[in-house]
Amino acid sequence: MGNMISAVVAAAGRGSRMMRDMAELGLEPVHKLLLPLNGVTVIEATVKAVLSAGVDECIVVTGHRAGEVEEALSGMDVRVVRNDPVDVPLSASLLRGVRAAGGDIILCAAGDQPAVSPATLRRIAEHADGSTVSILARGESGWLDNARGIGMPLAAGADLLRDYLPLGDGNINPLLWMMLEDGVRLYGVEASRPIELVNINHYSDYLRIRDHFLRTNADGN
Repeated sequence: MGNMISAVVAAAGRGSRMMRDMAELGLEPVHKLLLPLNGVTVIEATVKAVLSAGVDECIVVTGHRAGEVEEALSGMDVRVVRNDPVDVPLSASLLRGVRAAGGDIILCAAGDQPAVSPATLRRIAEHADGSTVSILARGESGWLDNARGIGMPLAAGADLLRDYLPLGDGNINPLLWMMLEDGVRLYGVEASRPIELVNINHYSDYLRIRDHFLRTNADGN
């Protein structure tokens, strides 16, 4: 019997950079996870990809704008947990989701990464185990001796994440360096296409991903 795989999608942040970008462009500010993307929202597109990766359960961690994010996900096969208080760093959001998960392997994704394909997410989950963190490579792939420039999505054994996430105070990258120093193995999975490496932080990122989804939909792929 294979490992149970839980997915944890972090969807709790402020999205403040996007809101500033939109205001400066004279647009009505919208939280980045709620922006339209090929007939759905960004968060719906991300969760759809995660669910299509073959996970056994999907937990979405909400915080800022929780009601709107949760409404967007209504009808999807997810379980929601809310941060309380809402203003916590990414590592704390992930920890909340990991503690609620029942899987042996946890696939962690950010809500603003809708372009990562189900196939890539599946490969990330397949390379993870109790002593290995598997992650989307941003440069070198295969076994890595450093954590330069990488963060999410990632997958690892649940116990590994429960041990290390409480040590974090924000982003994931410092924890990856810490794990490497402690002898945890790090495996980089190559992206299927360059667009998978784009997180939606700024409005220009959103336009790139929106155009990608429009082209993909037009091509029928």
